[in-house]
Amino acid sequence: MLGNLFKRARRITALAAMAMVLVGCKADELEVRIDLTQLRSAAAGNEVVAPFTVVFTHPRPLNTRQSAQVDDVWSALKEYVRITDFERENVDGGLRVSVDGEVPVRTTRTANDALFVSFTESTAFGGFHRVTLETGERFDALQETLASINFALDLAEFHPTAMEITGRSSRLLAPAATVEGESHLLYDGVLNDSITIRQAGGAFQHTGPGFFVRMDG
Repeated sequence: MLGNLFKRARRITALAAMAMVLVGCKADELEVRIDLTQLRSAAAGNEVVAPFTVVFTHPRPLNTRQSAQVDDVWSALKEYVRITDFERENVDGGLRVSVDGEVPVRTTRTANDALFVSFTESTAFGGFHRVTLETGERFDALQETLASINFALDLAEFHPTAMEITGRSSRLLAPAATVEGESHLLYDGVLNDSITIRQAGGAFQHTGPGFFVRMDG
């Protein structure tokens, strides 16, 4: 049953991570911060965003051509994703890139945005809401833009994802999640303040991260 819960998810990734695929970097982890109070605000019709942070490391410095292409990719990304901060620095003979940004929260499972958080009532679990990271219609346009910079740029690669969830709920479900260092086939717990769930590998190489929550806190 859980295998079908995310079948609508398309290629999910930190869009910022796409830039680093160009030069062989892999995201250490994408972190998305989700506040249940903000989700309620989105359900009421307000414009809401979810902040994200992604960090990449590469063991070697970039050559001039690679560095120029990364700059071109960042310029393209800013046309599709709201980037609030971008830092690149040489660390231990290699490259470290940190990116902060925001993605919109939508109360639908499809949207025009390249990347968004989907917040909808669950059809699988009665009384729960479904929260997932999704790609939207502009994702295809982003693919084409990045391919024009380098045709070999691969947007299909997924990255380890952590969702930091803040708020209160009588029950939160997260499939194949690691919480506080312990792995769960299905995490099932109470949310009293905040929790971070990590999802990576396996099915999450083909679907996006997400969880189910009762909005009763």
